[in-house]
Amino acid sequence: MNPQFRLRLGQLLRVRWVGTCLASQQSQTRSVFPDRRHPPGLKSPRKCWWAKEITPDLHIGGRPTEKQIKYAADAGFKSIVSLFAYPDDEATTTFGGDYLPRTSEARYIAENVAGLKYANLLEPMDEWASVDAVQKMTQILPTLPKPVYLHCDRGYTITFVTLLYLANQTRHNPDFTPRITSADFYNISAAMGLDFISESLQKVVSKITGEPVPEKPTRPDVEPEDWMDYWMAHPVYKNWFTAGQITKSHISVLEKVGFTSVINMRPGIMLDGKPSQEEVNLLNIQLNTGTYAHDGKEPRQFKGRLEETRIDPKRPTYFISPTSEVNYESRNYDEFGDDIGYRELTERQAFESSRLQYYHLPLNLNTPYGPYVDKAMSQFLKIGGKGHVLVHCAMGMRAAYIAVLVAAVQYDKDLDWALRRSQELGYGVSEDQKPEIYDTYYKWLVTKREKKELVLLA
Repeated sequence: MNPQFRLRLGQLLRVRWVGTCLASQQSQTRSVFPDRRHPPGLKSPRKCWWAKEITPDLHIGGRPTEKQIKYAADAGFKSIVSLFAYPDDEATTTFGGDYLPRTSEARYIAENVAGLKYANLLEPMDEWASVDAVQKMTQILPTLPKPVYLHCDRGYTITFVTLLYLANQTRHNPDFTPRITSADFYNISAAMGLDFISESLQKVVSKITGEPVPEKPTRPDVEPEDWMDYWMAHPVYKNWFTAGQITKSHISVLEKVGFTSVINMRPGIMLDGKPSQEEVNLLNIQLNTGTYAHDGKEPRQFKGRLEETRIDPKRPTYFISPTSEVNYESRNYDEFGDDIGYRELTERQAFESSRLQYYHLPLNLNTPYGPYVDKAMSQFLKIGGKGHVLVHCAMGMRAAYIAVLVAAVQYDKDLDWALRRSQELGYGVSEDQKPEIYDTYYKWLVTKREKKELVLLA
């Protein structure tokens, strides 16, 4: 063996051992979020995958539809806070055609239908980037039961105010947790794909934190810049984004924002010769009870099973609709459901009239990630080379694990970056936590690169 080659091989093996130890440790400590231990969406990540956790008690997002308010109740939220008031004389506002309730309507749905507390902080002409906005949040939040879903139009301004609320508490209350400094503010917002780097906003941050304006605050590295018009997406890196189950109304928004491709990882009716329809979200119905008949029980969407698996059997029938005769949902066609569960073909057909490229690369929840990645990586990279990509599954978990790895491969990021980024998205990966996925990350981000370097040296 060439002496130089032997020396380099020894160095690589030592680096591999040290890198494994460090990556495992750093992935547990270097997430920019103060206390993110769970996926987005609280108790129901499939229904509320768009509710992004800042702390276990505070989750942020955009302006919700009536159904999203009800999903928030299903997921265990206790309160909803709107940064802005939307007056009754406001022009009708929609999200891809889905009606967005005005403040009086949202309050009624939250308090009288979903059983949640509701509050709004500012009036239409109030300034959101201000000390006053932070003070109003400081006054209101202690009066509300937790956890809270806080929103604005697109999740941008409410994130600014919420993070500064935490920073203000950090500055004035030595016992407050989690503690947020100016650096934390910019690191967290950048990890969420949000840019608060303008001079005027930096001055507000400095005033609240009592710290000087940083010379080089962390900037987000995502594109397109208008991605927030589809606020539900979770930015991974540059052109890669993830999501849970999208709806028909989302397609036109994704197209308008500038996405090029959508990759669906949910199985169809059959996968590898076996029935594989996954559950579809249903109001007031528990998740993870199984799509098909089993153990002597009926299929999930049969009346008997639905009544057995209600989240709250005492909910009024008007929780579903004013004319509903039952207090649970039995079908969900808007999320591409049928009489059994989720139907991928229906989603595929919904994209036929769109300019978006639709790809179906299914991964069953019980399928090992390693062989799947080996088979699909080249196709993911090819799609990523064409533009902005949204990868979705039921709740965003499979999408996050794969999109983080693909982005790392495409943009030459290392293992530590991938482990840290997966944790920041709410899906931590380590040798102890998700070891099979960790091994897949290690194979692509360490082993394959070592082999490539050894080939070049030889």
